[in-house]
Amino acid sequence: MIGIMAFASCKKSPETIGNNLISDDSFISIYHTDTTEIICHSYLDSVATDNASNALLGAMKDPIFGNTEAGFYTQFRPSVAGQSFGNNPVVDSLVLQLCLVGYYGDTTVMQTAHAYELTDSLVFENSYYSHSTVATGSIDHANGYQFCPRPKTKVHIIGSDTVTQPIIRIPLSQDLGNYLVNLDTTAYSRPDRFKQHFKGLYVTCATVGLDGAISSINLTNNTYTLLQLYYHNAATPDKPMRYNFYVTSSDAYFNHFDHDYTQGSPEFVSQLMEGQESLGQSTLYLQTMGGVRTKVLFPNLTHWTDTLEGCRLVVNEAKLILPATAALMDSIYKAPKNFMLVGFSSDTTTYLLPDYLEGSAFFDGTYNSSKQAVSFRITEYLQQMIDGKKDNLGLSLGINGAAYNATRYVINGPEASDGEKMRLEVTYSIVNE
Repeated sequence: MIGIMAFASCKKSPETIGNNLISDDSFISIYHTDTTEIICHSYLDSVATDNASNALLGAMKDPIFGNTEAGFYTQFRPSVAGQSFGNNPVVDSLVLQLCLVGYYGDTTVMQTAHAYELTDSLVFENSYYSHSTVATGSIDHANGYQFCPRPKTKVHIIGSDTVTQPIIRIPLSQDLGNYLVNLDTTAYSRPDRFKQHFKGLYVTCATVGLDGAISSINLTNNTYTLLQLYYHNAATPDKPMRYNFYVTSSDAYFNHFDHDYTQGSPEFVSQLMEGQESLGQSTLYLQTMGGVRTKVLFPNLTHWTDTLEGCRLVVNEAKLILPATAALMDSIYKAPKNFMLVGFSSDTTTYLLPDYLEGSAFFDGTYNSSKQAVSFRITEYLQQMIDGKKDNLGLSLGINGAAYNATRYVINGPEASDGEKMRLEVTYSIVNE
């Protein structure tokens, strides 16, 4: 027999939830609250970026997050084993062509490229992070080449070639081209031998004055991402030739990011750089590229059942709502598509939430452009916290693809002064046991 259900809107604090809720003639009572206490703040992040899906290149000056410079370290391999450039080869040019597959920000702002030859070797088996560096020479082989990314230009005529893909082409120094041409033939016999002679490049962009953009590059697309050496033999100057170098999934490469957060907004600097964590109650920040994550804690969950005797609190649904600030909606830096939420098992380690294992349709974490907010369903997580089955150490919130996406998000905190606030919406039942 199903007992009588009583429906009510509960606005009590979580500490007193359940007080005087059980009527004498009810087996189940169902309630709703959106006033659960939330303590939160943003913190600096670091992520592994080796062999990421995309390389990132460019610079932005964000009015909230400050300056970001994105670049990558990468090896190359010869396209043909045992290459010989013949007698008296003459280098015409050396060009780094990059397959452009996306962007974030304002691509009309001029970028200044730098390319440095590696003096230490990359190791495929090593882990590299967003802050990792590898030693390079001091010569800028790109010589500060300036360009604007053109992600919507899909046809390029390059000599006799037609390229049907957005690309970035960065001319490199004649000296580097001469070095590659004059290597002994044995250097081209195997990729590992070649990498001993040419360890690779670090490619990055200089800080911009305002706005700017980060370009997403498919490094392992061997049709469009190429280190192209144009040359001819002295005896046949009218017979131009080309030799390509590639990056493959078997080569080592990783993204590197430099952030100058001191150039961000005063509120951002105070919370992230000066340790004023209480400001997270008003505004919270997320950024990829080994940038910024946010910690979220519901401190009073273990007290929700303190006043219940002979009853059990069952969480029917719990949704964490993360509304965007007006500053984000008015910006050229648009909201990310997908977010991630994991639980803290210690100060530094995390675990997947049980709700995540139910699938993306249940867990969510997708930006809703009509509501201008993100939501996560954390029903099972909340039940575990209330039942004391896991330590209540909080949640870590971030953006998907932090190693290879350029994006950010600004959230109205639970005590924001304007607009919709961050909140936890919980529908729960009090069940007679």
